Amino acid sequence: MPVKLEISGQPPQNMEEILARLFWKEPETAKAAGDFLQTIKQWSRTETPYTVDQWKSYIIRHEITQSTYHNMLKRLRRAGMLEKKYNKGRRTHELILAKNFSDVMSAAASLWEEYLRS
Repeated sequence: MPVKLEISGQPPQNMEEILARLFWKEPETAKAAGDFLQTIKQWSRTETPYTVDQWKSYIIRHEITQSTYHNMLKRLRRAGMLEKKYNKGRRTHELILAKNFSDVMSAAASLWEEYLRS
């Protein structure tokens, strides 16, 4: 299922603005999503990436509801910002930052440029 991103006449200036546009229906979730992405980013730089089964401790530490966590995770995955991968060595699913979001945005920009030239 696709995710909707609010578009305005001005490009986003930072990651917070991108997330605010992604979570336009739930502005309070945008900050939680930014914190979550930062957590995934930090964990990815270690030898033990963030595993899917750590969600319970995450929501307690960050004082968010289970519903908010799963909604945030679903939206970030649908947008292509996060990806769930199975680590055979550890026998666990891990969340990683994905490149798909930038690929989709680049493709959209290319289509617009092509449209302008035609």
